[in-house]
Amino acid sequence: MRRLAPTCAAALLCGCALPVVSAGTFLPAGDLQKGQVHASISMEMGRVLAGPSDVNQTKQGPQTQQWEVSTWFASDASVRYGLANSVALEVQLKLTNPVSPFVPELVGGAAGARVRILDRKGDSGLAIELGARGVFVAVDQDLRRTKGPASAPDVQLDRWSYRAIGFEAPLIATWRFNKLFAMTGSPFLRAYWIRATHSVQSTQALTETDRLDWTPVLSSGLGISAALSLGPLDVAPGVAVELATRPGPGQATQLLFEPGLSVGMRF
Repeated sequence: MRRLAPTCAAALLCGCALPVVSAGTFLPAGDLQKGQVHASISMEMGRVLAGPSDVNQTKQGPQTQQWEVSTWFASDASVRYGLANSVALEVQLKLTNPVSPFVPELVGGAAGARVRILDRKGDSGLAIELGARGVFVAVDQDLRRTKGPASAPDVQLDRWSYRAIGFEAPLIATWRFNKLFAMTGSPFLRAYWIRATHSVQSTQALTETDRLDWTPVLSSGLGISAALSLGPLDVAPGVAVELATRPGPGQATQLLFEPGLSVGMRF
């Protein structure tokens, strides 16, 4: 049991991270018209906004590092409504999927709009839309660990609490070749403010609490995707490359690579 404890702790810590929030880079511009509804599910793999070491870098073991960047899927379920031919409103449910166990969990939401600043003529040509979205994410995770002899075990409860509010602004440019195929490029900016706490409650020690006060996380990047339209169904694989800061002072900026997929339907 003692040998398994570090492995189990590391596996459970994957639920303590705050997922990245998709910038919606996989959805073509120029397709949604007034009165139409577009529902989609998007998934993106690549990083987390904050991991265990961002709260207190000195108290995290090396086994937790594998959960810091590359073991998360960030998803969203989105609905968009064409308020006018040039304006679409959207709401999203933010989901997160740790690789193990791979179970979607609701962690937040977003609301915003996309405004078409250049419309194409007919079934081919260039369309450009400017998006803006406000985001809120909340994640709470309890990790219970037992160590020591069975006759007098030390039960420790690690409680992690993450909160994030933010703003996203993608510029979506789509060249539609025909009714079936389109290419999209989307430069984007993201700004989040994150607060995190980590409290440790033990039967043999006093309660300890580490805090990461509200701190900014900034990023910018470019997403590229290809959309295949099969009647009302859109399938759009893509990838985003991003420069992002980490929360807290003195953290290095990272270059991130984030593949993703969006599947949607227009009504």
